Amino acid sequence: MKVAIKEVFKSNFFEKLVIKLNKPKLKNKTNFFRLLAVSQRAGLGIMDSLSSLEKSEENKWLRIIIKDLLRQLSQWVSLADAMSHHTYFFSIDEIELIRASQVTWNLIETLYDIAEELENLEKINQKIKKALMYPIILIAVSVIAVVLLLMFAIPSIVAIFPEWEIPAITVFMLNTSSFLQRNWFVLLVFVFGIVILYKFLYSKVLPFKIFIDKLTVRMPVVSGVVKTFYMYKFSRLLSQFYYAGISPILALKLISNIFENFEYKKKMIEIRKDLKAGFTFFESMEWTKLFDPILVQIIHVWEDTWTTKEVLDKISRFYKDQLQTKIDILMSFLEPLLMAFIAIIIGIIVASVFIPMANIVNAV
Repeated sequence: MKVAIKEVFKSNFFEKLVIKLNKPKLKNKTNFFRLLAVSQRAGLGIMDSLSSLEKSEENKWLRIIIKDLLRQLSQWVSLADAMSHHTYFFSIDEIELIRASQVTWNLIETLYDIAEELENLEKINQKIKKALMYPIILIAVSVIAVVLLLMFAIPSIVAIFPEWEIPAITVFMLNTSSFLQRNWFVLLVFVFGIVILYKFLYSKVLPFKIFIDKLTVRMPVVSGVVKTFYMYKFSRLLSQFYYAGISPILALKLISNIFENFEYKKKMIEIRKDLKAGFTFFESMEWTKLFDPILVQIIHVWEDTWTTKEVLDKISRFYKDQLQTKIDILMSFLEPLLMAFIAIIIGIIVASVFIPMANIVNAV
């Protein structure tokens, strides 16, 4: 791109939108923080480190972001403030951790910590994608097979039977086939419309978001994954903020901004209010069902000690391993349900063909 960086990030709205839509992947961000930490450890300054990263970076969109960071740093803007202009790429917790670490002079350790967290997140995402790959392929192939049978095979096969030999189930499948042939485009638009409507309602309509978030916390099997994920994020973020020198009250405010689930966001706000009123973490978390009792007890035992960060690090690693196990359990639960659903659909199609055939054989 030959557009000036200053124009891209200050005056050209459409260029900036293009960069946001083509934001670098999680792997690129992980490498960015890891290499920045390594160059800092080697004794380079922030400007020299970013200049080196900009020259070696292959992703052109990340190079544009790094160039803008360099431009802002040259104008005496702090690294955290410069990153805050790219919230589509840098998350709130990363920006605030960098901001706190620049005050407490532990930037290198914070950069390594962020890189490690991003690597963990990348592993979790890869595990989820790998677990979902088989069901998605199975559903896609099954849907295509069923649609082809309904639109082309069923009408041709049933046409050879006398009209008086066609049972109700076959008539139903013929009507379904005719409907798909006439309205397949409308049906496709309807499916995409449902997905878009869901995303709109979840992001813009608070009562709908509250309902969905409550459902995910209470739904069997799914709730195990959701709760374990948020316990992992809570213990991990709290550990990082403690180490960066951020006060518990401010840390909870940042965590509440990071959490997307309404139930956990609301609980973070409640804990923050309780801490302001003089209560402890344990007293605020004791009776909630959103957190594992073991996490609450560990925080109670170690809350007033100097080893809080180390304990939170250990418990976050425990929940990270638990999360991967919960994801495996969820996938092993969903696969038989999907197989059963597909078997029922195919069974109905087969029955609509063979029942009239059996009737003709019996008549003969």
